[in-house]
Amino acid sequence: MGYVNLLITLAVAAIAATLAYYAWDAATLLRRIPKVYKSNDDLPKETEVAQAWTSSIFLPKAENSFKRIAVGVNGNVDMIVKGSKLMMMLDANSNTSKEQSFDHSSLRSIKDLQETFKYYLSKGAGGERYMDTFEEFHKVLTVAKNIPSTEYFIGGNGALMAQKLAVMMPDDGKVLLGVPVGPILKPLLHPLLVVPDKLLVNDDEYHMILEYAKGEKWAGSEAPIASRFIFSHDKSNSQMTAVETFLTSLKQFQADLIVLSGFHLLESNESHFWKRRLAEISAQLKSIAKNIPIHVELASMANTNCMEEILKQVLPVVDSLGLNEQELWMVCQIGGGPHCTGKDLSAPPSIPITADILHWMIEKYGNDGSRLTRIHFHTLPYHIAVVNDTSSWKNQASSVAAGTRIASTQACDDLDGLKPHKMELRVSGDIQLSAQPDVNLKPVTFDPKNPIVSWQRSRAMFHFSPVLVCRKPIKTVGLGDSISAVGLYYSGYER
Repeated sequence: MGYVNLLITLAVAAIAATLAYYAWDAATLLRRIPKVYKSNDDLPKETEVAQAWTSSIFLPKAENSFKRIAVGVNGNVDMIVKGSKLMMMLDANSNTSKEQSFDHSSLRSIKDLQETFKYYLSKGAGGERYMDTFEEFHKVLTVAKNIPSTEYFIGGNGALMAQKLAVMMPDDGKVLLGVPVGPILKPLLHPLLVVPDKLLVNDDEYHMILEYAKGEKWAGSEAPIASRFIFSHDKSNSQMTAVETFLTSLKQFQADLIVLSGFHLLESNESHFWKRRLAEISAQLKSIAKNIPIHVELASMANTNCMEEILKQVLPVVDSLGLNEQELWMVCQIGGGPHCTGKDLSAPPSIPITADILHWMIEKYGNDGSRLTRIHFHTLPYHIAVVNDTSSWKNQASSVAAGTRIASTQACDDLDGLKPHKMELRVSGDIQLSAQPDVNLKPVTFDPKNPIVSWQRSRAMFHFSPVLVCRKPIKTVGLGDSISAVGLYYSGYER
């Protein structure tokens, strides 16, 4: 009996020792087991997407990441004002349904401003226009400065993208900012941003951001969604005066990624000016080594001739392009792409239509010696990145998902983390991958637990992610710039 008791004691001790070992080494065991997202049918779809993002978004390999990023060339001070409030302050009798709604390609007067603002508010679309005369712009600027709720922020695509990148960069990373920087803008910038001395100027440029909320009313029109209308009278940025200093600084800075913006502001000049300026910039970009990728961020334009010249002069000498639905429609119309006739060009296109246009763009503008191999498209309910499958771009599934995640958090001003209960998923059911009947691509059933969808079409690799749309957006300005900056930061590039 004593012998049996001894055996039992030894067995218990062995089991205890084994359990103790595994308890002690639990962290090691967990590291070896891949994370598996377990579904919970009781979770809201928005929470499922947010949880899936957490486990599926990751940075590129260190050797493929960007550590020295140069960003230019437009920067200014944004004055953010409630749109309907400013319209009322400019003209107390203007809030009537008699005010006309018209999309002026440029603004010659306050009346033009009011009519164009009403047009964009009624569409729920973002827009940007140039005010031709400084005197009229100064009148509006003076009124806006006297509105107590007016706020001052960093403005300009270049400055906003650089600011976002500086916040994310590791300790050994650097960001060069090649934009005109005045006394109001300078203290708003991240302290790690490097600004060439020649770009420190005495006077800031101001851009007016007229924000409107969903349901906001003015002059008989009501906004279907929240957005903003931007206008300015900006000589430095509209002539892209910072380009030469910016590009000269690149050699000493030793950038491994170049980000360019501000081309849309050229359209405020006469055609002979922007044709010459684009040719000059294109010639300088051609001298940049091909192992240093160049990204161009487009923005809202009205002048199709100027956009056509940008497509002709700039796209062949850059590697990556960022744009939203307004620019997508314009490029499609100019180049004769699919689905561009008889459509409401102010509305976000459906997923299959966007996929067809992006495929057409990468085929048309990424051929015949062109450097273009990546396009990042963003619209309110979803984003798509498409790359040439033989290109050096890597980690694009994480890149597009990281862009959608920042769109969700920034719009709701929840940068400390996603708050899914504040957001709405607008993608569901089967996702058609093409609207062209002769394209043999099977639809994909959208699964919130696996929201990043990838597919291939000829030489193009597509990556899709939905946006968790903020139900009550707080910040709409600079959203596209943050999306593109984050998408680039999460991109890898194999040299």
